[in-house]
Amino acid sequence: MSFPCIVKNTMAEMRSLSAAEITDLQNGIYKGVCLLGYYEKRDTPNPVIYHLSATLGTDDGGSVIETGGIKLEHNFTHDLDVRYFGVKGNGTYNDTPFVLSYFNYVNANNLFWVVPGNFKVVVKQSFEIKTSGRCDGKFILRNENSEVAITIARKFNGEAVDISTWDTVKMKRGSLDVGFSNTGVANLYFDSEEILIDRDGTSSETYYNKREFIRSVDGKLTTPLVCSYRQDSLNLQVLKVKKYIFEEPISIDNLSIETDGNLNEAKYLFVNRDNVTLNNPQIINKINNMGVVNVGAVALEIQECADVIINSPFIKGFRKAGVGYGIANYYSIGVIINDGNVVECRHGYTGRNSVDVTINRGVWEDGIDDHWTDRFTANNTIVKTGKGAAAFQFAGNDITLNSPIVNGSASIFFGIRLDTPSLGGIVNINNPVFNTKDSSNQSGTRDIYMFSYTSPGGNVGNAMLQKYAVDPKLPESLNIINPIINTDADLVYGFFLGVLNRAYTNIKNLKITDTILNAKPTTQYTAVQIIKDNVNQQDHNTNIEITGRLTTNALATTCVYLSSIDHTVFSRRANIYLTDCFGYGRVVFSGANLGTLIMDGGEINDFNTDRAEASLSNCNIQFKNVEWKGGKIDHLTHALFQNCVFTGNYVFPSVGSVSLVNNVKYAGVSGLPSNIVNSMNPPFA
Repeated sequence: MSFPCIVKNTMAEMRSLSAAEITDLQNGIYKGVCLLGYYEKRDTPNPVIYHLSATLGTDDGGSVIETGGIKLEHNFTHDLDVRYFGVKGNGTYNDTPFVLSYFNYVNANNLFWVVPGNFKVVVKQSFEIKTSGRCDGKFILRNENSEVAITIARKFNGEAVDISTWDTVKMKRGSLDVGFSNTGVANLYFDSEEILIDRDGTSSETYYNKREFIRSVDGKLTTPLVCSYRQDSLNLQVLKVKKYIFEEPISIDNLSIETDGNLNEAKYLFVNRDNVTLNNPQIINKINNMGVVNVGAVALEIQECADVIINSPFIKGFRKAGVGYGIANYYSIGVIINDGNVVECRHGYTGRNSVDVTINRGVWEDGIDDHWTDRFTANNTIVKTGKGAAAFQFAGNDITLNSPIVNGSASIFFGIRLDTPSLGGIVNINNPVFNTKDSSNQSGTRDIYMFSYTSPGGNVGNAMLQKYAVDPKLPESLNIINPIINTDADLVYGFFLGVLNRAYTNIKNLKITDTILNAKPTTQYTAVQIIKDNVNQQDHNTNIEITGRLTTNALATTCVYLSSIDHTVFSRRANIYLTDCFGYGRVVFSGANLGTLIMDGGEINDFNTDRAEASLSNCNIQFKNVEWKGGKIDHLTHALFQNCVFTGNYVFPSVGSVSLVNNVKYAGVSGLPSNIVNSMNPPFA
């Protein structure tokens, strides 16, 4: 026997059941109510049958409806369209209460959610998403009285970990075993009051604490600690650790957000959940598009989570002074961003206290900026910059940039942030292309840098760095491989280190290979310029290696300019190794800061000393297979030559200050100028 349904065209009709219809439902004459639409017939994808229910749930406008003292319920499954919960999506109607009820339901029942195409869903209150879904329309976030944002949230809150029994000796950078006892997969959030790095320039936050997000399996860390913790820090007053259990992966497609009304002070999309994939998210600050400047703090923020993948994000219009970020990534591990198009932002990407970040391809405007990340990799990215900007700014450890392209009018390709002045580990910049032009055509000298502090000229007489408790640090190794520089700048530097007015850890190993510079003939290019301060420089010597050819139309070129402001302290000298170096005009240094100079292969014009009064007697200077092409040879004492060829014309200082004759130690040296040949004595003649 078939029991018919009561048929209603709209939700309003169903909420107005007559007393007789309610009685018939209670007596089983009808098996339920067949609803054909929400606001009008057929405005939902399909009819829905609601059954009489004894559920304890309250009326949510979609799955449970209360009317005439009864409850009607429909248990939705599969892909749940927002229209079943009363969302109109016409761009003007306030959909907030319907959206909140809808996502409460899909989150509680782990349902796949759907926003149909062309829907413009106006929301005036924040809400959470905890499941996979697809947004073919868009959310319009309207901040009227308070901020409104969407959070991709965890289903399970974290729980505090008892660390009282942890091994204090093992709480060091690189450790994989800290004494954590656990079964299964868990992600750990370390939050310490210890200072990781100072930050100058803000009134609200003068330093960054040690914070990191780490994976573990059965108690053992599967990614090493990036911070070291004091042995007395293992108490809940200084270090707190929170455990998050494994959450199944979710995927959200085409999530589109537009700003409307007043702007948030914080983010619009917040990811606070592990194992999330966002495909084609879009966040647009429409207020910025209306000609308003200096607006929009953060489009997308990632915080305290692991393994987030963002594919093809499009973000536009976040340019607030001091902030203004397309994507902000904090305290995470394993974030991957593919093919981003982040434009008209103060910084396309910023980060802090994150681990294992990878950005693949995409366009990032105005720069990629990170206050502290360990193991950051960018592959084939395009960075667009404004005048005087730094395309990449970093603090942290172990950074790799593969085939990055910088367009615009930046002053610095890669800068160490001077407000968090520490960069360690190995920094690799492979095959970079630096396109920078001054479109303003303003008069005055313009200088650009492939790598430097973001205040490249140094801080002589400036107390800026005295504010920091942590000493500035340069990388252990920096490799700039095959750079291409296209510029109209007057002064161009590959690596530049000015004067730091406090103790600092200098770079240990620096390497630059084949370089192409397309500039003005009057441009002056220096591959490496270091102004050494032997009093403040700590820890080790600096090894400088330059290999290969400089291809350029610039006429004034220098491979190394090694200078110093202290010529009395002979310690922590620099060692220079030049191999097959062609196209460079000169090398400059003084005996106070040079340990070794070995040039094997290549050509050179001028040889200058930075300070002639500093003796070269304690330096190891050797030239092998080098073609000397004429020019100025200044104070060249205590050097060895092997298989060198001298061509061109030379200018020497006063007689007696050059001992070139007595330094020709090997046969095969040819082409010496006549004033040298005429003065040669056995056994060199």
